[in-house]
Amino acid sequence: MISISPWKTILSLLMSVLLAACSSAPKPPPMLTFDVRANIQTNNGGLFYFVVRSVNEKQFMLDSYQDIADKAFSSPPDPGVLGVFSIVPGTKQECAVSQPAQGSVALYFLYTQPGSQWKKLLSMPFDLKYRVNLKANSQVEVLEHKPWYSWF
Repeated sequence: MISISPWKTILSLLMSVLLAACSSAPKPPPMLTFDVRANIQTNNGGLFYFVVRSVNEKQFMLDSYQDIADKAFSSPPDPGVLGVFSIVPGTKQECAVSQPAQGSVALYFLYTQPGSQWKKLLSMPFDLKYRVNLKANSQVEVLEHKPWYSWF
């Protein structure tokens, strides 16, 4: 007859509880990915910055170009800024940021001479991937990147 000690039973039970507790931990939201495609003539061919920030609609409406430029490069970093990326015209870049738990996401384009479309707002629920087309005249087009199987 095989005898199992009470300590092994208790240890086994404890391990089961710990494993169950670990697996029920909340998972962070998936990353937001931006497939940025800048025309060779965007920003007259000069380097510029793409800033992604967690905001609410009121903040977005009140944000000035100078406010965002200051927040993008502040020390210590602004907690609302999710990412700052250098964009080279004529290139394709993939930029990924952590998804905020609440609120909206603002996209800012710090051109040398900003036009009327230097900022865009994305509201929840977010797609996991967006395609951002930056045109020669500093026009910004943000498209949801749908997987092929979503067409059905």
